[in-house]
Amino acid sequence: MVTNLADKGFWEDEFYWARAQVPCRPDPAFTFDRAVMRELAAHASVERGERVIEIGCAPAKWLVFYGERFGARLSGVEYSQKGAELSRANLASVGLEGEIHEADFFELEPRPHDLVLSLGFIEHFDDLEAAFDRHVAFVAPGGRLALGVPNFHGLNRVSQWLADPAYLRMHNLAAMDRGLFQRLAATRGLALEHLDYFGGFEPALITPGGSGRAPARLVAKAIIRAGLLYRRLGRADEIDHPLLSCYLLGVFRRPR
Repeated sequence: MVTNLADKGFWEDEFYWARAQVPCRPDPAFTFDRAVMRELAAHASVERGERVIEIGCAPAKWLVFYGERFGARLSGVEYSQKGAELSRANLASVGLEGEIHEADFFELEPRPHDLVLSLGFIEHFDDLEAAFDRHVAFVAPGGRLALGVPNFHGLNRVSQWLADPAYLRMHNLAAMDRGLFQRLAATRGLALEHLDYFGGFEPALITPGGSGRAPARLVAKAIIRAGLLYRRLGRADEIDHPLLSCYLLGVFRRPR
């Protein structure tokens, strides 16, 4: 039994899609979105008509990215009602067709897809191997899994702990270790096509909250302000290190 470290209330009432508006697309003016767009285009592109499913898809802006940029056939899985409704509304708002499953990912019957996309999902579960295997079950023979997680190591971990340690506890930090995915690829017979940290230090991903002490939150705010100034430097989102970068992306291919 896989345990979810973040419940529906977190996603529906606290997280960003509670305030999301449609149409919603990745924003190239936002440094994080720009970095993700660059990485997906470079390492997880698809051909027109190929099947893409996103796990934990709300608000479906990355499905919009694959539909508009690559002409993919789209589907998504979202276990909260608000998230599913928002995802359907977003696809409709940009004129894209797609199937959004309002379901528990671990109970949904797997169907084969050319690309399984999962961003900021797997790290919310205690059993990472079981969660990873569940993703692979949706990958067609010869297809790929693109799996991304936030990187709460180094400066990001310190900043998030100061800002809101309760938020940090909703994440399984073992999911942010490159060695885990190297081992999972090897033991599952998957070809590891890409695995690296990216995005530089992204202060916008540090989530404030009320669980930290006031002095610590003040320090976190100072780090965030300094980080925002740093982001104004040219190509700051390309200065990467495991203790600095905001995200880790792995791309795995299933054998035919």
